[in-house]
Amino acid sequence: MSEVNGCLLPGDLWYWPEKHVWVRGPEEDGTVVVGMTDVAQHLAGKIVVVNLKAPGRALAQGKSAGTLESGKWVGSIPTPVAGQVTEINEAVKKNPAVVNQDPYGAGWLIRVRPDNWEEGSKILVSGAEGIAVYRAKLEAEGIQCQS
Repeated sequence: MSEVNGCLLPGDLWYWPEKHVWVRGPEEDGTVVVGMTDVAQHLAGKIVVVNLKAPGRALAQGKSAGTLESGKWVGSIPTPVAGQVTEINEAVKKNPAVVNQDPYGAGWLIRVRPDNWEEGSKILVSGAEGIAVYRAKLEAEGIQCQS
């Protein structure tokens, strides 16, 4: 786990730094898990409502997979890869604070079967490169996460 400007960034995930979302996978069944980064949950503040697109819905890359609401923000959850929603995290709908408490674990949002992982993942970064790209973005925008 890397820490950049107080923000936690696991090295084993794929990131779309511009949109503050992460992807884990692909899993053995070809699906990927999507969530928002520690950066995003810090910027949003305390999450109070999570609405997610239903399983079976087709999602276009960059389009909304659902919405999050906090005391100071309402926003869309951008889809990092095009595909079909196979599962949503019902636990975060019932207890949205889990997204703040554990954004990379219990706070995941949706599971997607990508239409074309090889093509879709080209906008994502991972490993040391991913951390470096995210570091540059946070520093350029002056973003700090507070514990």
